[in-house]
Amino acid sequence: METIKILQIVGFKNSGKTTLLTRFMETALKSNKQVSTIKHHGHGGDLEMPEHGTDSMRFFEKGAASSLAYGNGVVQLHLQTKQAELQKFIRLSQLAEPDLILIEGFKKADFPKVVLVRNVDDWQELQKLSKIELVIVHKGVMLEKIKSVELDNEKEIDNFFIQWMEGENR
Repeated sequence: METIKILQIVGFKNSGKTTLLTRFMETALKSNKQVSTIKHHGHGGDLEMPEHGTDSMRFFEKGAASSLAYGNGVVQLHLQTKQAELQKFIRLSQLAEPDLILIEGFKKADFPKVVLVRNVDDWQELQKLSKIELVIVHKGVMLEKIKSVELDNEKEIDNFFIQWMEGENR
């Protein structure tokens, strides 16, 4: 089995992570790549859940450690976990046999990263992260001693992603 490529998209709230991940995913799909995504729900609070009346949700709400439902080619899994264990989530994602996994968040994980920077203060924190492959800055943000690309430079950002996707694993 080929190695699955993994890329993280990280930044602070409202930096454009979801929009960028969606664009990368669409680019990969156009290249006939199978994509899995993982998102860290960092906004606090509970995730939105399906209707409470479904059998699988009733099982989950009554204490099942996990509840899995299957229908029409789609698997829906609800899993109780006390920790945000990225490696476990990656293993679950691998069940879909993707060519690549795009991860939104989980900043401290040790995978290649695209970092979105809204301002210099963001960069002061984010520059400490490992395996930064690309730094994307919001319009007008100037960073010293680091190559960066403005968020509206879609061509350069897309070229980076295509080269990363088609290149050797890093």
